Amino acid sequence: MTCHSERSEESKKGNCIKNVLFLFSLLFILGACSHPTVDKEAPAVNELNAGDKFRIILPENHDEGHLWKLAGKHEKIVDNMGAVWHGNDKGIYFRFIAAQSGTDTLHFTLFKTDAVTKERDSIKTAAYIIKITE
Repeated sequence: MTCHSERSEESKKGNCIKNVLFLFSLLFILGACSHPTVDKEAPAVNELNAGDKFRIILPENHDEGHLWKLAGKHEKIVDNMGAVWHGNDKGIYFRFIAAQSGTDTLHFTLFKTDAVTKERDSIKTAAYIIKITE
């Protein structure tokens, strides 16, 4: 019986360590996904520090054929980390890193695709001025 009790204690410690590691992993993942949101459209200026990660959230409803695209070229003061769609209710999250000091405007275009003809038309634009300091 002593052997069995010792195994139970070791098993409990192992489970406790697994739970703690799981919680730390979960917190790390959630922290990595929670970049500050830039939400002031031009002509307002969004000020950031070099190295900051940030996101721009735009409403995108795929049921209505909506699709936002980052338009044109932009200065290399921001690095585009990609976009993740979070469903019709939450929209699309464009993620960036403020790479170096300077000012740039990020332009986005909303397209709507006709379900029957598959033609895509630009229906809206949005612009965000980003000012990065060292």
